[in-house]
Amino acid sequence: MAALSGSSEQAGRFDAKNGTHADVPELRRNTSRTVVLLVDLPNEILLEILGYLDVAELLATSRTSHHLRRLSLAPILHHLRLRHTRAVLPPMLTSPARPSLADLMARHIFLTHTTVVSRQLARSLVSIRLARRLAARPSPEALAQRCVLPAECVPGAGGPAAIAPALVARRRAVERERVKDGLRRWVGSVWMGEVREREECVRRWEESVGVGRVWRLRRFWEGLGRGPAQVQVAETVHG
Repeated sequence: MAALSGSSEQAGRFDAKNGTHADVPELRRNTSRTVVLLVDLPNEILLEILGYLDVAELLATSRTSHHLRRLSLAPILHHLRLRHTRAVLPPMLTSPARPSLADLMARHIFLTHTTVVSRQLARSLVSIRLARRLAARPSPEALAQRCVLPAECVPGAGGPAAIAPALVARRRAVERERVKDGLRRWVGSVWMGEVREREECVRRWEESVGVGRVWRLRRFWEGLGRGPAQVQVAETVHG
């Protein structure tokens, strides 16, 4: 009330001739308001606000903080909600916009005893039909012979243990990669052996024709032209 009276006093300082307030800086200073958080409000106001929320919204609000959770679980809040529901529900039930019982039954919102029994009977008939079809289903060996199931899924046919059909493709991919790795290593070893053999043949041919001797002799005369010290170093390195 003090804030309202203060604002009314400020509003009464209006100059009718100029169309402005008499004390504009003071009015601006007094009208500046601080931001108030929701959790800083009194519990009475918070309970009044929570009373208008639905159940899902009240559940989401109770998960935000411990204080709001305690208020959401307060018995007085649910008592106020029930009293509000008792006051609002009768007019809604007698409203002409409310669907009739036939409409609710057509929309499968209201289930009668006959509807519940018919649903239970339909479930039992479906379970009986499925049991009969499963009993008449061929064996895994027959399905594997018809190429319906992979051989790995049959116990004792594709390995020591049966594999689930969802893992057959993964197992085949792993085996394929393992074979590729083995072939890659074998090809690499064979290729390296051939390269070494060719290098050895080239080295033997160069030694037989004297290419290595000529190269060493050329290095010797080149080092001799640069100096005796470098000749000794070259002989120790290349000899």
